[in-house]
Amino acid sequence: MTESRTDLPARARARFDERQSFVALTARGEPDWHDTVMDTIRGHPVLRHVDSGELRDSLLGISDAQALELAGLISVGSLLYGPHPSLRVPNAERDIGLREVLGGVGDSARFFTNHGHAEDGAEADFLASSYHANVLAGLTIDICLIGVSDEKVLVLWRFEDD
Repeated sequence: MTESRTDLPARARARFDERQSFVALTARGEPDWHDTVMDTIRGHPVLRHVDSGELRDSLLGISDAQALELAGLISVGSLLYGPHPSLRVPNAERDIGLREVLGGVGDSARFFTNHGHAEDGAEADFLASSYHANVLAGLTIDICLIGVSDEKVLVLWRFEDD
């Protein structure tokens, strides 16, 4: 189920498979952005199982460049079978579309994820075929990318049954 509560371009949303991902760009409705994320995912059949305390404790900050790589994984990778090989090949159209998605949150955005490689800091490789994640969505494997600015929150979330 893909959702857009603000002006996320249709061609950007189209990059994400609705059966295995959730995409939302929304106004930051709460002083604490974690609460805005929880409000945004509430009601989604898979993401309604996310616990706000676990969300708060499981997210690590990543760079803008890492966010772009992770957005690619969420858009076309498999959490069970690894990133699609095309993600290792430069693709201007794909990257422009993903930058457009990430840019929707604003120039001052900070990015966060539950992907285990975020622990590696600047050396993180989000396209590695082996990784761990702090699973947040219950009985599924899930990876999220959350972008936060003073005005907006971007939620990209991929989930697959194990």
